[in-house]
Amino acid sequence: SFLELNRTHWAVKEGGIPREFLAKVVPSYDIVLSFAGEDRPYVEKVARFLRSKGVKVFYDKFEEAHLWGRDLAEHFDMIYGTSGRYCVIFISKDYVKKMWTRHERQTALARALKEQSEYILPARFDDTPVDAIRSTLAYISLSKLKPSEFAHQVLKKLGRDTA
Repeated sequence: SFLELNRTHWAVKEGGIPREFLAKVVPSYDIVLSFAGEDRPYVEKVARFLRSKGVKVFYDKFEEAHLWGRDLAEHFDMIYGTSGRYCVIFISKDYVKKMWTRHERQTALARALKEQSEYILPARFDDTPVDAIRSTLAYISLSKLKPSEFAHQVLKKLGRDTA
C-alpha cells in the first residue's frame, strides 16, 4: 500500500531499515563467518558441518556466484552489519593483518555497539590482540578443538544442539 511505501522510505532515509523489508533484500543468516584466508582449512570444515545441520551460514566459498561482480565493501556492510544473527570472528595472527577482515570486524563491531547485543562471538587460534575487541569479551579457544567440536558450540549458541 501507499502508506507502507512511505513508512519504508522514511525508515530507509533515517537509516533504520525494517528487518521485514531487509529480509526480502538480503539473505538472512544464522551465522556469518569472518576469518583470514590462512585459516580457511579449519573454518571451511566448521562451515560445512554447520550447513549439514541446517544452519544458514555466510561463508564466502558458498556464495561465490552470488558475490561475483558485486561491490564487496558495500555487500559486506550488509552481511556483517545486518544479515546475521551472530558473527563468529576467527582470531589469529593472520586475521589482524588483513584489510577485508578489518572491514568485516569494524562493520560487526558497529552493529554490536548500536544494538548493544551479544553479536560477536570470538574464536581464537592464538592470543593475538585485536583492535576494538576487549580482552574481557568471552571467547572460545580453538587450540584443542576439532572443527566439528567448535561447530557443536555454535549449534548450542543457536539453541540447536541436540547431542
